[in-house]
Amino acid sequence: MFLVSFLWPTTFLLYFMSAIIGFGASVIWTGQGAYLTLNSDSSTMSRNSGIFWALLQMSMFLGNTFVFFVLRDKNHLDESTRTLVFTVLIAVCFLGTLLFLLLRSPVSSEGTENERGETLSPIQEIKNSFTLFLTEDMCLLNMSFFFTGLHLSFYSGVYSSSIGFTTTMGTNSKQLVGLSGILIGVGEILGGFLFSILGKKSSDNNIESKGFSHSAVVALGFIINIVAYGLIFINLPDDSPFGDTTAKSFIEPNQYLAILCSFLLGFGDSCFNTQIYNVIGQRYSENSAPAMALFKFMQSIAAAISFFYSNHFGMYVQLILLVITLIMGTLSFFKVDKSIDNR
Repeated sequence: MFLVSFLWPTTFLLYFMSAIIGFGASVIWTGQGAYLTLNSDSSTMSRNSGIFWALLQMSMFLGNTFVFFVLRDKNHLDESTRTLVFTVLIAVCFLGTLLFLLLRSPVSSEGTENERGETLSPIQEIKNSFTLFLTEDMCLLNMSFFFTGLHLSFYSGVYSSSIGFTTTMGTNSKQLVGLSGILIGVGEILGGFLFSILGKKSSDNNIESKGFSHSAVVALGFIINIVAYGLIFINLPDDSPFGDTTAKSFIEPNQYLAILCSFLLGFGDSCFNTQIYNVIGQRYSENSAPAMALFKFMQSIAAAISFFYSNHFGMYVQLILLVITLIMGTLSFFKVDKSIDNR
C-alpha cells in the first residue's frame, strides 16, 4: 500500500501510508525474528541469522543498483520513470509477500501458543512483554537496540544525502548518492555472510567461544563504526545534511573516502544486528516474539528521534551522539553476552 501510493503522490497519502507501513513493519519484523528463532538452535542460530541478514540486505545492493541506472543522467524524476521504479518495487513486494505463504509452520508456534507450548491471551502476552522489558538483561540490550536505530536512520536517511549535498565533492556528487547506497548494501551483505560462516565454524569445531565470538564481532563493529564516524567527521561539512553546500570541511571532501565510509557503515551495522539476533535467539529462545518486538520497538523509537533531530543538528553533533550511544551500546552488549556465557 505504501509503494502503490507513490503512483499518485500526495502529501496526505505519504503521511498516512507511512503510518501504515510502520505498523506493518512492526508485525513482519516480530514475526520474522520469532520464526528465525523457532527454526534455529544454539548450533545454527549464528549461521541462520547471518544468512537472514545478508539476504535481507540484498535489497540495499539490488535496489540501489536498479535506481542508480534508471535515474542515470536524469535531473528530474518524470512521471514515466517514477511509474517504472515503483511498479517494479510493487511487483517484488507482492511476490515476496506471497512467498511467506510457502514457509513451513514451526510445530511449537501453532495457534496462540508461545514457544513453551503455553496458550496465552493477548493481554497476557502484553503483560509478559512489559515484564520482559524491565528485566536487567533487556534493559542493557535496549541500549544496543537504541544505537542500531540511530545508526540505521543515519546511513539510510542522512549520510548518502549529505554526500549529494556536498557540491565540493565534484560535479557528480548527486550520482554518488546511489553509489553510496550500493556500497552500504555491499558492506551489509559481506558482513552477514562472513559472520554466518564464522559462526558455523565455531559450532562445527565445538569451540567453547560462544560469548567471545559474539563480543568479538561487536568489538569489530565498534572499531569499524568509530573509524567511519571519524572519517566522515573530517570529510563532510557540518551543514551537509541540510542542503547543497560549498562549506569547507577539515579536509578537501573526497568522494572515494565518502564511498569507503558507506561500506564501513554497512559492515559495522551488520556486526551489531547479526549478533543481536544471535543473543536474542539464545537468551530468549523460549520467549522470542516479545523479545524481537521489544528490539524493533526500541530501534524504531531511536530511528524516529534521529530523523527528527537530523533536521536541526549538523553533521558533527549527529556523529557525537552516535559515538556516545555506540560506546554505551557496545558495553551493554558485552555485559549481557558475558552473562549468557556464564549460564
